[in-house]
Amino acid sequence: MASDNDPGNVRSFAAGLLLGVLIGAGVALLFAPQSGEATRRLLKRRSKRLAADAQDQFDDIKGRIREARRRGEEALTD
Repeated sequence: MASDNDPGNVRSFAAGLLLGVLIGAGVALLFAPQSGEATRRLLKRRSKRLAADAQDQFDDIKGRIREARRRGEEALTD
């Protein structure tokens, strides 16, 4: 009997969720009340914003890791 935390179950759920999001996004684009050009502009702006947000989060995490590493090295030398 598989537990609820089985990595296979988690992966299956994540794959299903991703597939659902992609299908939903595709359907939303097909039924969008705006022109294809306007939709492309909107997607371009949102993707740039998403990329910038992801870069900010990556930089923040990288800074936190560096700070934790520095504190860990200081703890070892004390």
